[in-house]
Amino acid sequence: MKTQPVRVLLAEDDERYARRLRKNLEAEKIVVEVAGDGEAALSQLQKETFDLVLADIKMPRMGGLQLLEAVKANREAGVDRDLPVILLTSVDSVKTAVEAMKAGAADYLTKDAEWEEILVHLNRVLEHHRRSRENELLRRQVAAQSPFGEVIALSESMAAVLKQAEDIAGAPTTVLITGETGVGKELIARVIHSRSDRRDGPFLEVNCAALPDDNMFQSELFGHERGAFTGAYEQRKGRFELAHGGTLFLDEVGDLSLDSQAKILRVLETRAFERLGGNRKIRVDVRFVLATNHLLQEAVDAGRFRRDLFYRINVFQIHIPPLRQRPEDVRALLQYYEEVYRRQYRREPLEFSPEAVAVLEAHSWPGNVRELRNVIERLSLVRSGGQVTAESLRACGFGAAGGSAERALVSLPVEGASLEDVERTAIIQALDRTGWVQKEAAELLGISVDRMNSRIRKYGITHSKWKIHKQAADRGEEPIRKGSAAEKSEND
Repeated sequence: MKTQPVRVLLAEDDERYARRLRKNLEAEKIVVEVAGDGEAALSQLQKETFDLVLADIKMPRMGGLQLLEAVKANREAGVDRDLPVILLTSVDSVKTAVEAMKAGAADYLTKDAEWEEILVHLNRVLEHHRRSRENELLRRQVAAQSPFGEVIALSESMAAVLKQAEDIAGAPTTVLITGETGVGKELIARVIHSRSDRRDGPFLEVNCAALPDDNMFQSELFGHERGAFTGAYEQRKGRFELAHGGTLFLDEVGDLSLDSQAKILRVLETRAFERLGGNRKIRVDVRFVLATNHLLQEAVDAGRFRRDLFYRINVFQIHIPPLRQRPEDVRALLQYYEEVYRRQYRREPLEFSPEAVAVLEAHSWPGNVRELRNVIERLSLVRSGGQVTAESLRACGFGAAGGSAERALVSLPVEGASLEDVERTAIIQALDRTGWVQKEAAELLGISVDRMNSRIRKYGITHSKWKIHKQAADRGEEPIRKGSAAEKSEND
């Protein structure tokens, strides 16, 4: 797809400087429109769309600061208040710079700055604005496509899971949810409950793995009568009874003993039970949703799980894929949890650099969404806003002691992995380790620079360092090291 050229509005009353700066910007394939003062610039912003405004602080009728304030206050209809504005001045004044940044300027430059410096600042502001827009679009996309809170379904596989959950929600059928630890089985169970006609009833969860003792488990589920055992001083209702009219979620059902499995099977078939120490039948109207991280068919074959119970609960199965198989959900989850913990801990926003996102997307995530959530919470606690880089991730413990993307290269998941995923992970690791210098990364992997470039294009890997002078390099030109924007034009 052909990308649209960058459009810049230059508000400058010095025609000579404006002409020279425009010529230099157009040499970088940037479309430039010139306005003679702030009022003319505002009028232009109402008619056309721009990616950036460059405005001189001192101009007749309306100066750059007044133009900036008008944009940020959204005083004029049709003007984007989020449009980045870089202010230009002839004087290198700290006071003026502080005033400009406080007013909301994206950056501040002196007119005698070297052309290379101007271009670097321009690219940095444009890149920051592009990421901000992408994050906002992503936030809206997540809200529109996944109105289930933490259940992010931008990937096709998770969208299919949500569709299954919604399709089965209206039926009274028992549902079995399978998937690795941390993929969000409880969240899908809650989606089923919230979309069912039992949504106004209770949703109760029992973690079967947390109650390994049969007596504890059965007391928790069935309740007990007074005097049923030592310490039973009063009657207590169990989860089955408390979930009447709603949904009971039995998590990690594969960890139940055979004795408890037999009792669960009887309740599933009869919808009736007795409290411990009692003999009165209690009937309940409960929807059962069960979950496990075990391969139950293998457990049945090994004699660890009852075959009749397996057939009884495996009426409708929903399998949640691990996070490593849906990397397109990683960035959306980053966005979601960053906002959650920013509000919870009252922190400044975190912005993830392209290399940090690449490292996170390449990570094998053995703990799945739960692991990612913990990483973002830790970052929110140890950092007070700002940009998160690959180095920042390592500094806060990401990738330490067996959890990094590097381990994915030597520890193949049980279900296997795509060879392309392994190759992409290795390339990102090599680039990260060599400071994103392609030649050094190629040497580290023992491949040619041409092959490294081919793989970078194949996997769409990008880095901010590569964008400076990229267009000049494509034209076979040497990057300009010296001379201001005005000096460069004079020498042309």
